Amino acid sequence: MESLSTNVVEETKYRSEEEEEEQEEEEEEKDGIKNDDLQTEKSTVQKQQSSDWAPCFFSKTDKELYYYAGQRIIIEGAFDTYAGMTWPGALALSLYLDTHQEQLSLMDKAVLEIGAGTGLVSVVAVLLGAWVTATDLPEALNHLRVNLGRNTRGHSRHTPQVAALPWSFDLESTYPSSIYHYDYVLASDVVYHHDFLDELLATMKHFCKPRTTIIWANKVRFESDLAFTENFKKVFHTNLLSDDGVIKIFMATCREEEKGCDVGLEIKDMMKEQKEEVKNEEKKEKLVEEKHEDDLHYVGRGKENDNDEPEESLTLEPERGENKEQNEPACDKKEETKGTVVITDDDCKEDEIDKGEVDNDSSCSNTASDKNITGPALVKQTALPSWAHTIFSGIGKEIYHYVGQDIVIYECIDFYGAVMWPAALALCCYLDNNREKVNLQGKEVLELGAGTGLVTIVASLLGASVTATDLPEVLSNLRANVMRNTRESCKDIPKVKALSWSFDMESTYPSSVYHYDYVLAADVVYHHDFLDELLATMKHFCKPGTTVIWANKVRLESDLAFTENFKNAFYTSLLFEDGDMKIFQATCRE
Repeated sequence: MESLSTNVVEETKYRSEEEEEEQEEEEEEKDGIKNDDLQTEKSTVQKQQSSDWAPCFFSKTDKELYYYAGQRIIIEGAFDTYAGMTWPGALALSLYLDTHQEQLSLMDKAVLEIGAGTGLVSVVAVLLGAWVTATDLPEALNHLRVNLGRNTRGHSRHTPQVAALPWSFDLESTYPSSIYHYDYVLASDVVYHHDFLDELLATMKHFCKPRTTIIWANKVRFESDLAFTENFKKVFHTNLLSDDGVIKIFMATCREEEKGCDVGLEIKDMMKEQKEEVKNEEKKEKLVEEKHEDDLHYVGRGKENDNDEPEESLTLEPERGENKEQNEPACDKKEETKGTVVITDDDCKEDEIDKGEVDNDSSCSNTASDKNITGPALVKQTALPSWAHTIFSGIGKEIYHYVGQDIVIYECIDFYGAVMWPAALALCCYLDNNREKVNLQGKEVLELGAGTGLVTIVASLLGASVTATDLPEVLSNLRANVMRNTRESCKDIPKVKALSWSFDMESTYPSSVYHYDYVLAADVVYHHDFLDELLATMKHFCKPGTTVIWANKVRLESDLAFTENFKNAFYTSLLFEDGDMKIFQATCRE
């Protein structure tokens, strides 16, 4: 195929890897692993986890079962990275591709997926007959390759390929346009909280040549999502294929008249112009406020909110080279139950809790939470999104064993705070195995960024009176997990409160009222813009007589910078170290 020139050596290497995987699977089936024997499952997990803090984790990452393109698709997640999770945009895009095969035919088309993650979208595209190249960062490729190979072997017209693709302004050197040409470029939930949005847009434009169509699915979470969407519309000719109030799916084609321009410089210039426009808008607003301070202060904000109107659904373009036909609007067409999603943990049900808590917990699923959607989108969410109707079980259940108890944790992968991260496991194991060194019996404990609540539960089982805190949108799932695992085993039921990290904590948590013996935090340092506020929050609660215990896995350079600031702010000692995993103890500088 002219559009996909592939090195013969790479093809041979891929096939040899595929044959090895197939041989391994056959051996596993002979050994009885296919029957999901519990003992085999445990031994597999313990064999893979070499760190001494990990053996308390008895269940492997949950397998998720999906039904698209008439096939059963098994996806294994890896909650240690964002790329190891199946995000809502991937579900929406997979369902759209499956239910719009006539309007959007992928049969024998060359398809590139950017930020493939677990590979679900690539698997669906392969099953629909496409010749797919799935790309992501190098560290995500092994997991991606396994999911892709397992689900497409024996069901594909074309062998899918997996390649590393870091987004960049200069892709011509690694992916020259003369060689790499695709009919479709797919992307889902690639816009989240990272610093490479400009590079992502440049990457999209690099691959979007004449006769190339981009299909991009996204759930809006941050203001940066809206800014990226505006830039996306400026760079490409765009149509809105689907909008259910939570997920938007765009179709885009290149602006052919701009074909000869420098992509990197154009994107940078566009961003510069956008910043200048924002500054000009701010100046105008200040002039208006000087004239009508009292009257227009809130009116201006209201107008800004009014501008966020949902776009109208546009019809899908017909296939190139065919006569144009009338197509039904993609958003108005009711989907049939095709994209069935089933978590293998089919007994994922709530224990008997108070009715109010069950209602709160039920709001946390793989569908979007109402907490971070406002305006017209919130009204639309009164009915479940079309892509989520067939989710039978949206939350993965994991079982841990600490303090002599089985702890059942339900996760909600739509939020970073509702997913189990490695440092929480390390901290739980440390607290459980070092009770004499860190005695929590009868102590007042505060946990920052409690997430799923595992650390809070372990601290409670060790006899502490715990207050678990996090952002409002994850409290329902946090509260349900805490109640489920502590109400019959702990003297003091943990409190659950909202706490946003801030420089001014005295107004909401005055020092004269709130004093704790221990402040616990696990994996609270990741890719966000509130590291300074986090450190200020730690300092606010770390008074004389208070000990901060912070567990962290180093992933980014910002982690190292925060660690240095942490050491400068407190008297610190290293309690535990295992590679990138570290647990610090800190006290205040009196």
